[in-house]
Amino acid sequence: MKIYNTLTRKKEEFKSIEPGKINMYVCGPTVYDVPHIGHARSAYVFDVIRNYFKYLDYEVQFVRNVTDVDDKIINKAKQEIENLSEICTEDMLKEKVKEVALRYLDVYRQRMEELGIEAPTIEPKATECIEQMIDFIQVLIDKGYGYESNGNVYFSVENFKEYGKLSNQDKEEMMHGVRKEIDKNKKHPLDFALWKTVKKKEPCWESPWGKGRPGWHIECSVMSTNILGNQFDIHGGGIDLIFPHHENEIAQAEAATGGTFANFWIHNGLLTVNGEKMSKSLGNFITIDDFFKKHKDMDLIKLIFLNSHYRSPIDYSDEKIEEVQKAKERIMIFLDKVERLRKGKREENVEKGVLVEAEVIVNTLRTDFEKSMNDDFNTSGAISSIFEAVKRGNDILSDEEKSISEKTLITEAIRDFVVRYTGLFGILLKKEDLDAGVVRDIEELVVLRTEARKRKDFTGSDRIRDELLSKGVVVEDTPEGPVWRKN
Repeated sequence: MKIYNTLTRKKEEFKSIEPGKINMYVCGPTVYDVPHIGHARSAYVFDVIRNYFKYLDYEVQFVRNVTDVDDKIINKAKQEIENLSEICTEDMLKEKVKEVALRYLDVYRQRMEELGIEAPTIEPKATECIEQMIDFIQVLIDKGYGYESNGNVYFSVENFKEYGKLSNQDKEEMMHGVRKEIDKNKKHPLDFALWKTVKKKEPCWESPWGKGRPGWHIECSVMSTNILGNQFDIHGGGIDLIFPHHENEIAQAEAATGGTFANFWIHNGLLTVNGEKMSKSLGNFITIDDFFKKHKDMDLIKLIFLNSHYRSPIDYSDEKIEEVQKAKERIMIFLDKVERLRKGKREENVEKGVLVEAEVIVNTLRTDFEKSMNDDFNTSGAISSIFEAVKRGNDILSDEEKSISEKTLITEAIRDFVVRYTGLFGILLKKEDLDAGVVRDIEELVVLRTEARKRKDFTGSDRIRDELLSKGVVVEDTPEGPVWRKN
């Protein structure tokens, strides 16, 4: 297996620190709003990576943190208090911050569950690790990498000689990304906060430098090393986190421990909508809830994600939804055909050569799937193996030289491959649940269409077909009789 390592900017052969075990840390949500489809992509990418490692028989410890105190959460809490026309007191704001964070964490967890994304092995919250963060900051001060200034504590980037190695920038380039106004508390404009002194009424904790709260970057350095140790296998997150967040994480962690922080850095590309960055002001902000209400099928968003390499950007559009709907439909049609064939098969002796043929087909497909995934988790190549399986299965079904039993044996093996490997990607292949009354009405129309065709009343059968299409139902005529499905 080879994985692209952002730190070295090349694919490297992957070997875990401990044989058979993988320790993996992924930056999780800042819980101040409902999650959108960009959040879904990042969560799904790392869920697929984790599941593939488990498929390869690794024991995976997967840590995803929660930032539950932050400027955005505090501002949301203040806004909600103001909307109630309340006077914002210190105690009121403290409680409201907790309430906001818990509410949106619950929403995030629910949406991940609806997406079929497995919960992390461990999910630490920033507010539960404040004491460890204070201790970590003190270590940095003692080693000469941190300094106190007016109740704030900053990391000195000039004292960490390798600063910039993840983002591949020198300090001159990084200066373009910092704020233009000069912070008089800092020795250097690139120095970043380890501890921020208390602001009026905001949540705070006691520390050797006075009341305050930790900086954002220190949270992940502390939570990851506390749980996984000073050095672990994989650190992941969105490409937007490379600088400054992950750059600062490396600096803090390696300055404190004197060793390597994470062996591999994996970053997923970002998501746009119709060529533009998602924004509420542009009206193209799509929450996971919005997607599900409109399409009612989480397989579709997953198929869009799978069709692009995880490091590439994705542009979301209605056209792409239509494409993956048709792609999923091809899979569903094949599975329906195999099921009908299985139900109607005749018992016949099948020659050993047919068993070998089925085994060869499936082994070839499996090899192609694993080859793609072992090449930096190339899901677009891996999903192509699944569609190739569907094609091979349809070819077998249309092979007039094969008996029904032979077709059944081979296509059932292919079907099992399709179900297993779509399942590895969390593709559930569920049909839409229909009310019993709706099913009865559809089946009555299908019977009327069949009777019209028998009478050679093709005008009448076409009219019924169009009525069914208007209900989103497609009828396929097979040797065993008409079969309908939701389109």
